[in-house]
Amino acid sequence: MNSNLSTPVFVRRLAAAVVLPGIVTSMLVLAPLATAETGPASGVCNGVVNQLAHRGTVQENLLKASARKNAELIAKLQAERAALQSTETTLKSEISALDASITALDAQVLQLDGDIQTAESTLATLKAEQSATSDAIGAAQTALADLTAEKADVQSLLIPLQEELGLAEAAVSRLNQQAVELSDQIEDKKSQIATAEGEKVNLEATAKAAADSLAAKNTQIGDAQNELAFLVEVAESADSDVAAAARAVLDAEAALAALEAEGAAAQGALDAQQAEIVEAKAALTVLQGTAAAAAGAVVTQGEEIALAQGELEALEAAAGDASKALSLHDAEIVTAQGALDVLEAAALAAAQALTAHTKNITAVSAEILDLEQRIEAKDDEITAKKAAIGIAQTELATLEAKKVVLEGQIATLSAQIKDFNGNGNDPARKALVDQRAAKTAELAAVNTQITDKNTLISGLQGDLGTLQTQVNSLNAQLLAKQQQSSTLQQEAAPLQTAVTEANSAVAAKEAEISTLQGQLPTLQSNVANADTAVSDKQGELSDLQDQLPRLETAAAEADQAVVAQEQLVADLEAELPGLVDGVAEAKAVIAEQKGVLQGLRGELLTANAALTAANADVDSKKEDISNLEAQLPALEGAVADANSAVAVKTADIVALNSQLDGLVADLSVLNARIATAEAEVLSLQGRVAPLLTQLNQLNEDISATEAQLQTLQTQLTSLDTQVTDAQGVLRNLEAKKGNNKAAIAVQKATVTALQTQLGSVQNQIKALDGQIALGGCVA
Repeated sequence: MNSNLSTPVFVRRLAAAVVLPGIVTSMLVLAPLATAETGPASGVCNGVVNQLAHRGTVQENLLKASARKNAELIAKLQAERAALQSTETTLKSEISALDASITALDAQVLQLDGDIQTAESTLATLKAEQSATSDAIGAAQTALADLTAEKADVQSLLIPLQEELGLAEAAVSRLNQQAVELSDQIEDKKSQIATAEGEKVNLEATAKAAADSLAAKNTQIGDAQNELAFLVEVAESADSDVAAAARAVLDAEAALAALEAEGAAAQGALDAQQAEIVEAKAALTVLQGTAAAAAGAVVTQGEEIALAQGELEALEAAAGDASKALSLHDAEIVTAQGALDVLEAAALAAAQALTAHTKNITAVSAEILDLEQRIEAKDDEITAKKAAIGIAQTELATLEAKKVVLEGQIATLSAQIKDFNGNGNDPARKALVDQRAAKTAELAAVNTQITDKNTLISGLQGDLGTLQTQVNSLNAQLLAKQQQSSTLQQEAAPLQTAVTEANSAVAAKEAEISTLQGQLPTLQSNVANADTAVSDKQGELSDLQDQLPRLETAAAEADQAVVAQEQLVADLEAELPGLVDGVAEAKAVIAEQKGVLQGLRGELLTANAALTAANADVDSKKEDISNLEAQLPALEGAVADANSAVAVKTADIVALNSQLDGLVADLSVLNARIATAEAEVLSLQGRVAPLLTQLNQLNEDISATEAQLQTLQTQLTSLDTQVTDAQGVLRNLEAKKGNNKAAIAVQKATVTALQTQLGSVQNQIKALDGQIALGGCVA
């Protein structure tokens, strides 16, 4: 008994040792507790606990097999639980995402409600403005019709008066024209009378002048005959004076010839003596010149010697200065060459820096060009995307409008079907049901297309955002590169200036060296020329000093010859005064006689002129008398003709005055008729003026009303467009709101399904947890 009882106790302990770690492990692994209900326990379970509970005892090998199978089942259940837990997490994530989507759609619905309210308010305002504008157009059209009718009435009154006024004004114009013509005729007659009277006065003056001319001509003839007798006496006296003057001139000329012969002899002696003196003085002058030249040559020679000595000293100093200048010039060339080397090195460094900077600028410019091309390409892509979005939005609007139409048609069909009150066998009702089914299918297809179109638009807008981001990034890069390029270009300016200044300095220094080197041959030539001049001046000074004694001897001999010639000139001049006095006396007598002869010749010329003038006066006077006598017959005939013309012109003036009186009488009658016609015209103008003023005012009112009507019609057209646009906006907003509500309902239904699925998964997990806790058997 004891031995039999000990074995089952050991087996139960071993089973407990195997099962308890499994239970503990399952409790550690399964965190949440299952909430699903447990199923009923039926049949025999392979689990160790249920085997013990069912049979009470078990064999050891069965216990091991049961434990191994229990462990495999628990591992399988744990794997299923892990899969279900992953599904639970996924479902929770989907539910959270759907809740967030529903929240966003609710917010969009609220926003759309506000937008719809705003659109409805705007539409109501526009319709009110449209109605008011239509009323204003009707009022303006009524006012325009009234004004047009009033204008027609005024024109019906005005046109006959204007025609009558035109006839009256034409009559006045004709009468005025006749009056002008009569006035012109009167003025013409007056002008003719004035002309005739003027001509009569001229003719009378002509007749009087002819008579006066005849009397004056007779008086001139008498006076001329008296003057002729006096002139004949004057001519005879002048002839006697000419004869006496001619005899006196002959006597004076004979006396002058004798005196001139005596004066010529005295002058010959004087001329001979003076010629001899002149010759002596000339010889003296030559000798004095020779002596002065000799003395001057001596002085000049001394001066030339002194000058040559001074020039020699100057040339020696110049030769020293030229040599010093040549040395200094060589030193300047060496200094300038050193400075040139430094400047060339600086210019090379500046050029290298500028070249490197230019390469940087070129590289940045290439990058800028590449960025601009890339931006342009992205802009083209953006334009294409925007165009695609525009097309898609247009197509979406068309689909949404079609959807609204279909929904309206379906609602109408549903209402018509409802009117049959459950009579489902009616063929008309079946037709309506079929139509509604077709419209519903078409609506589903349209909704699918709208969803696809929205998806396409969202994708395109996402692509557009990506492209815009890329463009913004490229623009930022381009701006940075442009700023870098600007900075490099700003830095290039001073480098370019430095290169230019360095090159200029090098060129200036090279020019300076070239100038110095160009001056070098001149300085060397100056040194050689100075040395040559010193040598030449030394030879010249030696020659001058050798010539000085000979010149001093020639000067002494010339002084002795001058003294001898001066004595000869003095002797000749002592004899000259006597000869000069004789010549002077002869010249005085001859001059006196010439004066007498000149006076007598003048008197002879005067007498001849007086005789010629007297003879000419006599001849002229005779000719004047003959001409005056020949003019007498013509003057007598002119007097007779002038008196006859005066009589004829007087008769013409009488006739013209008679014609003038007739024209004046006609003009008086015509003026009376003109006054009557003008009074009639003034009366008609007084009646026409107010009607014209009224017509002008009506035309202005009609123009203003037409302009107002045009403005109101333009406003109405604009308001119609705005109302249509506002209605389109409102329909779009209502369609979007309907879409969002449908989407919310779909999302909520999806959440409900997911939550149901989540509950099922959680129940499965709970069942697995209970099964694992029971070692793989259902509780």
